[in-house]
Amino acid sequence: MKILLIEPPFHRFMGFYRYFYPFGLASLAGYIKRRGHDVLTYDADHGERPVSMTSSDLLKVFPKYLKGIKNPHHPIWKGIEKVIRNYEPDLIGITFMSTKMGAVQQITNIAKQLFPDVPVVLGGAHPSVLFRSSLKQIKADYVVIGEGEETFCELIDTLERRTKDLSEIPGLAYQNRHKKIVVTPPRPLIQDINSLPFPDRESLYKLETYRPDDLSMIMTSRGCPFNCTFCSSLWEQKLRNRSISNVISEIEYLINRFHTKNIYFKDDTFTVNKSRVLELCRMLREKNIEVGWECLTRIELINENLTLEMRDAGMNYLKIGVETGSERILKATNKNITLEQIKKGAAILNKLDQKWSAFFMIGYPDESEEEIKMSLNLIEEIQPTYVSMSILAPYPGCQIYYDLEKTGNISEKSNWNLYDPFSLFANVNLKIPSKRFREIVIETMQFVDNYNRRHNMSQQNSIKGASLG
Repeated sequence: MKILLIEPPFHRFMGFYRYFYPFGLASLAGYIKRRGHDVLTYDADHGERPVSMTSSDLLKVFPKYLKGIKNPHHPIWKGIEKVIRNYEPDLIGITFMSTKMGAVQQITNIAKQLFPDVPVVLGGAHPSVLFRSSLKQIKADYVVIGEGEETFCELIDTLERRTKDLSEIPGLAYQNRHKKIVVTPPRPLIQDINSLPFPDRESLYKLETYRPDDLSMIMTSRGCPFNCTFCSSLWEQKLRNRSISNVISEIEYLINRFHTKNIYFKDDTFTVNKSRVLELCRMLREKNIEVGWECLTRIELINENLTLEMRDAGMNYLKIGVETGSERILKATNKNITLEQIKKGAAILNKLDQKWSAFFMIGYPDESEEEIKMSLNLIEEIQPTYVSMSILAPYPGCQIYYDLEKTGNISEKSNWNLYDPFSLFANVNLKIPSKRFREIVIETMQFVDNYNRRHNMSQQNSIKGASLG
């Protein structure tokens, strides 16, 4: 079968360059191609020219997305229509986060107008949780729930060969011929992720327009052992690791094939297993692999020896979720760290002159204006190289979403197009009046932009850091 996988547009409407490639779709593409299918991975959010924007800029341009999804004549939709028409797919798969709901609806409408009989399959974080409303609102044919590789391939095989009934496929939601939504039992997670092929970057539409480092994202594990209330994940809390030799092979592939110079490790918490990180560092040195890299981790997992070992093996940047300067909110979000640990970790990094980003959020449901000021004061105290500030977006699947759902402050029927870390149009803070909260957001983003300028961060690094927050 000819499979078209689509990442819906979002940043492109705002003129913002989205770094990297659609990792989840590329992973799916590699798995599908190994089964003998033809695959085109179309990142409809990929801009071909890097653009610099600050956090304040993103607040201002977000309305362009809301206008774009309502304008069927927008050039972006014309381009998507052309790709779908020219490829003539047998099946279309679309992945999306909650904010892209309107874009997914428009793509589905275009696809159904061009090829009414071609199935549209949804996957990703939002439809995996809100599969019933996704099927109804978007009018897609199927939803793959959770980890997608095995379920999606089994669905393709079933549609192609009619070897089994759809109800026998775990991890699937769909409407039967009686318009009743059927939800099959959940599919177990893939235990041996070494068995998965590398993400298939070769299947990317207009591959030549990607820069080498845009293709550098690697995930060495799936899952996170922590349980923060603002985080939603398809992979649960169980951590599944690839072997270090398997990871090294992918790094070598990227260097040889794309001349990649900097690797971004996408793992939720890269340094949770210190011995594994040290093994990676050792192999990078032993094989004389000269490549820079950065990763995400937690502040309490930082120590001097580990930082020096990673840096000696090419690590040039750390991204760390600090979240808030309020001890009370840290505890409420189940972050399981203290302000003392944050300050201790920051002191180690600054002592070593290690470049690092601190991610903060404002807009927690019961956060006060004074607690927002605590975050700004903490930024000045711990002095990260760069600060990424965002507005809390309670995406389906996280505990904060379920808490707000119980009180009636959010639901699966909410206008999810509004919920983005840089949107002034969605606010789940219940303590500060809405008008004042919007003023605080603008003031906070200006504070962060000024801080980053004072610390001599380039505009390109600023927006790259913000996009990963």
